[in-house]
Amino acid sequence: MADEPSPLGTIELAATSFYVQDIDAAVEWYGTKFGLRPAMVGTDGHRYASFLMGSAFVVLEPREAALEPAEPGPETTTVNLIVDRDPAEVRAELVGRGVPCGELVRSPNYLSFLVRDLDGNRFYVTRQHTRDGDAAGSG
Repeated sequence: MADEPSPLGTIELAATSFYVQDIDAAVEWYGTKFGLRPAMVGTDGHRYASFLMGSAFVVLEPREAALEPAEPGPETTTVNLIVDRDPAEVRAELVGRGVPCGELVRSPNYLSFLVRDLDGNRFYVTRQHTRDGDAAGSG
């Protein structure tokens, strides 16, 4: 099977869409809370805003643009953000900006926490840590 071409062809880029109640409020929230500015704002039937996060795009679109619109629920798509800073420091800075963040969770190899945007979309902020508990590359 590995020798067969994918029916998708070559995937040039993967982007995650988050469906939001109010594009303007969401763009302002991402700027104020995450310190991000959209890489692109446009209209394709509906207004949208795209944010480049590492090598992934997160696209904010209004709920009515979804193929299967649904109300936000407790479990939505999660974007995993692998950061180069100590997650404890990232969390402290976000909390200082008024962003509700989950508790830090230490797994055998990672230190992580969960954060949601104002529409409940989930970001899992994580970084590998060393055996002595420090974030990899810190100190």
